[in-house]
Amino acid sequence: MFSDDPADWIGYDKRQFRQILGRLTRVITGTLDPHLARYPDDEWAQLATAQLTGVRATLAQLSK
Repeated sequence: MFSDDPADWIGYDKRQFRQILGRLTRVITGTLDPHLARYPDDEWAQLATAQLTGVRATLAQLSK
């Protein structure tokens, strides 16, 4: 149940974005970075990393 105060809603949203940001960062550092370390020319891994890095930057801004 949300309060009627929009500041509470914003705080909740920011916490959700921080949680998603943490998960996404772990996917990048735990899965894609090792993939690229082993196969640096893999186009799919390069594309996924580029796209998710953009999403990570957006989530970082939204969670501030």
